[in-house]
Amino acid sequence: MPPLSKATEGLMKKFMILPALTLLLLTAHTYGQTNNNNTIRGKVRSANNTPINNAIVELRETGGPMLSQTATRGDGDFTFGNLVQGEYEIEVHFAGYQSSVQLVRFNHGPRSSFQEVLNIEIIIRPKTDDLAISAPATNFVQDVPKAARSLYEKAMARLREGKSQEAVGLLREAIALFNDYFHAHLALGNELYRTGKYSEAVESLEQARRINDREGAVYYLFGLVMLKQRKYVVAEYAFRQALSLNANHAGAHFHRGLTLIEIGFRGEKLQRETDLAEAEKELDRAFELSGERLSEVYLQRARIYESRGNKEAAAREFENFLKAEPNARNAAAVREAIIKLRAKKSSDE
Repeated sequence: MPPLSKATEGLMKKFMILPALTLLLLTAHTYGQTNNNNTIRGKVRSANNTPINNAIVELRETGGPMLSQTATRGDGDFTFGNLVQGEYEIEVHFAGYQSSVQLVRFNHGPRSSFQEVLNIEIIIRPKTDDLAISAPATNFVQDVPKAARSLYEKAMARLREGKSQEAVGLLREAIALFNDYFHAHLALGNELYRTGKYSEAVESLEQARRINDREGAVYYLFGLVMLKQRKYVVAEYAFRQALSLNANHAGAHFHRGLTLIEIGFRGEKLQRETDLAEAEKELDRAFELSGERLSEVYLQRARIYESRGNKEAAAREFENFLKAEPNARNAAAVREAIIKLRAKKSSDE
């Protein structure tokens, strides 16, 4: 792994859990859109296919604050409606079971008037002794003044309506009333990241970390900011910290895999395969946790296989991506890549 610059070292020290501790694919949320009639319908089941009722199901922006919460009913069913096009996380909590996070994404274009319904199934598994000793994600509870909480709730409603500027203003007002408002700092950091204001996003996330350094979402969002800025070593560190707090976060596994690929491609040859092998494990875990819905994994695995000279395996991964995402914006480029890979393979033979 390449040595850290002084600026990078300083940034990492500022963002550590404890002082003693040392694209293709970046998905931006698109709140400013016309269609907010999409729906997520899901079921929660145990590993033996038993429906789980009264499980708590939370809807979040990817890496961001909670937008809505419900409980499973009937046959383990839950529903979230009135959603704009974009990517979301569904997180399930149930006593005696591991928390589970699944990524979902509406695939139609941002200006489409088509109403999309996503049907998903989430499997949760009982805790074991080994799993129980790992650090879980925390549900941070604060005694927030009523006025500040009201402003925060209004901000979340504005985000759902695609009114980013109004939401940011309301979040800043909530923080002005209660400076240690963790969820307001986190939501503000997420929206500033989404709108490309990375320096301000880091400041908000640092405030969130100061208040609660045991929430994986803070480190995950910080990693996304660093990834946007191509600070891959710091981003890998942040995603690793996020996973230490929530080992079942599909997005953190995926993005740590992505950063390891970038680090591996830029590092020494002897270290490169180690980084790529670790990246492949992370991508496989993300794919599993997403219910095999995270199609971007195919693209990143193709990069790994091509770098190893396995052109046919890379071509097959690209084909798997096209099967999962036939209408992807980059579909033409992916098809062209398949042709080139197979042409190179034939010439090599």
